[in-house]
Amino acid sequence: MGSITESIKELLEYLIKRIVDKPVEIEINVTSTTKSIIVQIKSAKDDIGKIIGRTGRTINALKIITTVVKNTQFLGDKKDVFIEIIEDEKSSFYNKKKSES
Repeated sequence: MGSITESIKELLEYLIKRIVDKPVEIEINVTSTTKSIIVQIKSAKDDIGKIIGRTGRTINALKIITTVVKNTQFLGDKKDVFIEIIEDEKSSFYNKKKSES
C-alpha cells in the first residue's frame, strides 16, 4: 500500500480521465498537511464543466469517493479532503478582465 497522496492521485486520475474529452491535459497534484489533503486538478478549459458537473454533483461525488477510500485504506487518518479546480490564467476570462482595465 502506497502513501495516501499517491492512492488518491491514482484514483482521481483514473476516474477523471474517463469523464473528460482531453485526458492527456489532466494534471493532478495532491498534497498533505497536518490537517488536510488538498487535491488540485488542472484540465483543458472545455473539460472543467465535466469535472464539476451539473450543480457540482460530479466534483462532490469525487470528494465522497476520495474520502471513503481515505477512511477505509488509511484508518485513523482524520484529515479533511479538499478538491479544487485550477483554471488556466491565460483563459479568455482573464484576458477580457485585463482588456477592460
